[in-house]
Parts: sequence; C-alpha cells; structure tokens
Amino acid sequence: MNKDAIKKTSAQAFTSYANYSALVADEFENSRKSVKQMLTTIGIGQIDQTATGKGVIDACRAKKYDLILCDFRLGTGKNGLQVLDELRQLDLIKPSAFFVIISAETSRDIVFGILESSPDDYLGKPFTEGVLSKRIERLFAQNVELEDIKKAISNKQYETVVTLCSAHIQHEGRYSPWCKRTLIDAYLELKSWEKLTELCEETLAVRDIDWALLGLVRMHVVKEDWNKAIKSAQTLVQKFPQCIQAYDLLALSFEKKGMHTQAQEVLESALKISPLRHERQQKMVDISLENGDSQSAVKASQQTLKLVTNTINESPEQYFQLAEILSEAATELTGSDKKRMAAEALAALTKVSKKYTNDHEIRIKKALSESRIYARQGQTKLRDDTLASAKKLIEQSPEANTIDVRIQLGKSLYLAGREEEAKQEWKELAANNTLTSDQSKAMSDFLDEPIPIGARGKAKAINGSGLAAYAQNDFDQAIELFEEAIKISPHHPGLNMNYIQAALKKMGKKTTDGFLLAECKQALTRAGHITSTHKQYSRYIKLKKLISKSE
Repeated sequence: MNKDAIKKTSAQAFTSYANYSALVADEFENSRKSVKQMLTTIGIGQIDQTATGKGVIDACRAKKYDLILCDFRLGTGKNGLQVLDELRQLDLIKPSAFFVIISAETSRDIVFGILESSPDDYLGKPFTEGVLSKRIERLFAQNVELEDIKKAISNKQYETVVTLCSAHIQHEGRYSPWCKRTLIDAYLELKSWEKLTELCEETLAVRDIDWALLGLVRMHVVKEDWNKAIKSAQTLVQKFPQCIQAYDLLALSFEKKGMHTQAQEVLESALKISPLRHERQQKMVDISLENGDSQSAVKASQQTLKLVTNTINESPEQYFQLAEILSEAATELTGSDKKRMAAEALAALTKVSKKYTNDHEIRIKKALSESRIYARQGQTKLRDDTLASAKKLIEQSPEANTIDVRIQLGKSLYLAGREEEAKQEWKELAANNTLTSDQSKAMSDFLDEPIPIGARGKAKAINGSGLAAYAQNDFDQAIELFEEAIKISPHHPGLNMNYIQAALKKMGKKTTDGFLLAECKQALTRAGHITSTHKQYSRYIKLKKLISKSE
C-alpha cells in the first residue's frame, strides 16, 4: 500500500475510530511511540502506553479498552501471554475488545505458546502502518457483524448463541467458520450431543478439519466416555499433529482410565510442541509423581514455578511442592549430586519465605518441610531441631495451625520416626469431618507409600508385572512379584491386596495352606491403616471376609 492509499484509508477511518481507545504495551519507548503514531494516523482517538505487564493490568482495571496491542517481551515481569491470561481470569477485557500480541520472536516454543493462548490476532515485528490498518479494520468489522453473538456468549445465553450462529451460517455469512466453531462450544454447554455430532460429521464428510474432530473429542470427554475419547483423540493427533488441545484431552482420558504411563508419554509429546502453559507442566508433575518418575517431576515442577512466578497463578504451594520433589529425588542420588539437589530444595523454601515474609502459616510449613528434607538426608539433629522449631511456631501462632499445617506436621512426625504421633494427629483430623477430598487423599497417599518417588515407581513397575502374571493365571509368579513390590512399599494397600488375591487364587478351594493364610493376614495388617473414605476400602473389607471364611 502506497502513502496516498494509507492516507486515504486513514482519513476514511478517522471518524469511525475516533471514539475507540487503545493501549500499547512495549518495554521499549521508541517502539511504543512508533505504534502510537500508527494508531493516531489510522484514527484511533484515545491511546495510552505502558512498558510493563503490571502496567497493562493496572490500566485495564482503570479503563475498558477497545484494543490492546501488547508485545510478548515486557521486561523482567509478566510477558504478553501471562498478561492475557491474567486479564481473562480477572475479567478485565470487555467482550467486544481485541487483544493483539506483537512479537519479533521466532522460536517454536514462543510462537506455539502465542497461538495456543488464542489472542484475537498476532502481529510479527516489524510491521507497517498498512498492515496494522488492515488488521484493525478486519477486527472491528468482525465486531459489527458478531456483536450480538459475543454479547450472548458473555452473558452465557447459549440458546441465543445457537440461534444467532445458525442464522449467520444459513445466510452464508463471511464469519460462518467462526460461528461453526462457536456452535461447538454452545452445544457442549447445552449438552446438545446430537446437534454437535451432526455439525461435526457434516463438516468432516466434506474434508478433515481439526476443530470438527476436536469437537467430537471434547464431547466424549464431557460425557466421560473415555474409550471413545481416546480413540477419537488419537485420530485427531495423527491427522493434525500440531493440535495441542488434542494431546491434553488424550492424556486426560488415559489418566481417567488409569493408564498413567501412556498419559505421561502423550504429555511429553505435547510439551515438546508447546511448553509454555503452566497447567500442562503441572499436569506433567502430577502424572510423573503417579508413575514414580522423579526426574520428570523435578523438571516439570521447576518449569511450572518459572511460568507462574510474578503472575496471578503463583502460590506458596508450588514452592513447597518443588522442595518436596527435589528432596525425594535427592534420595536416589549420591555424593555431590545428592547434596546439590537437597540444597536446591532448601533454596526453594528460602524463596517462598522471602516472598511471604509476614505469613505465619508459611513460616511453619517451611520449618516442617525443612525437617523432612533433613530426615531424607539422614541429618537427624537438623531434622529434630527444625521439627521442634515448627512446633514452637505453632504454639506461638495457634491461628496458623490450619488443617494443611496439621497434615504437613503428620508427614514430618512420621519421617522423624514418630509414626504413632503422626497417625494420632491425622486420626483426630479425620474425626472432625472437615477435610476436603484432596486433604483426605494427601493423608492416605502418604500413609500408603511414605517412600521416595523413585521407590514408588519401582514398586509400581513390579506390581504391573505381577498383574500381568496374575492375568495369565501364573499365581506363583504373581505372588513372588507382589512380595518383591511389598518389600519396597510395605504399607501400600493395593500391593498387599493384590498379594492376598493371588494367594487366595493359588489356594482355590483348598484353604489348608497355613503359611499362605498367615501371610494374607500379615498383608491385611500392613494395609490396616485405611479408613472408610479410602478408595480401596470396600475391596479391603471383601478380602478380610474371604480370609475369615478360609480359617
């Protein structure tokens, strides 16, 4: 576009854009001035500037902008993606506004991160006034035609969304593809499975399109039909290997089916494509811990903390989680590597205490976490000193003795060799009936396997081999493998009950094997810490009755 054409376009737009407001965010003053000059020439009436992510958040609290042009790099604070995420969480962008990411970045990770965050547009640096003018014209033209639909979406009026989108599609409007994708969201909210399926299948009958395949996957996930979700997600990944949401849904479906190894493999593939989502990194932490993969858990936990630092998603628990994972992973190492990782765990605790200086609960949790780190390192004096310090802090600030603190206290007592005190602490907690499901799970998971991450992984792998032998009716081999796993994780209910089932199968109707019966009773005793809220409790009671009948 030549200069005369730009001037003509700008003159025509001046009146229509005069009442619009824009915010330009860039760490470099010259860049901000350049973009502001372009917007002024295009005709935007009100233009503000800021150099930081915090500046964007503060500006959007004070004013509802029509257009936000935000560079990916914003100095040492939040980057553009974190700003967009925070604005959405805080509901600081009006439905008709547009958020445009500007970036000179070319790295695969950042480009995919930007695309996955779904800004309204993406401008690569450098760009001309003509390019910016066309983008703005296109964005605001979309608003004119889709204003009513966007308002309905904002108000969660999904029946209205369906009506308006369907009408636009029927009249072959220029935004029909956008309306079809929006219909998928509306049908999911309304649980209109037949209409959603019809729309996707009609689209796919013409040609394969990622959003149509994804719509079917999302439907199966919402319906918790995990087998269909896995099958359709695998098809989507095969046909559209860059569709990152498909990996997340496939991993979730595997997880729900208890196929944690497969879930981790899928997440590893997803993180290779787009590693900048803290939610995905945190899911990798959870799955790695489930699989006993300490090194993957460490890496993902470090990345999670890095991605949320100085954002609305940062919390003390992320620091404590990293410290705990590092501490457990250190037990698998030797020499200087072991000391280095333990030091990193302590450093994470130092950071969290500095960030939340006046929070008494954080101070208590820090001391309790330190005691567990020293316990795993075999430093008994430091273990006992920090545990005593934590208990003194609890006495000084009884209001900070929350349920979470008491759970952490139980863990520290247990690792300090004071198992009965730990169990008593948790028994009193459970009796109050005020625990959330996550808190109950935290206690039962620890009592099930109070061993390091890597050891849990080894026990799980051996258990898997035992289950395979059991499925082949090789009960002697199964018993041998379950015994091996129990040596690593003696209190795990699942392992002990697997042993009992294999032993009962071996005995069959002949219940005169006194040795096996005695071993089954020992297995019941080892799993005796579980309560009625434990996921294995009904199985435990059933096996207990079977053993009683066999006596």
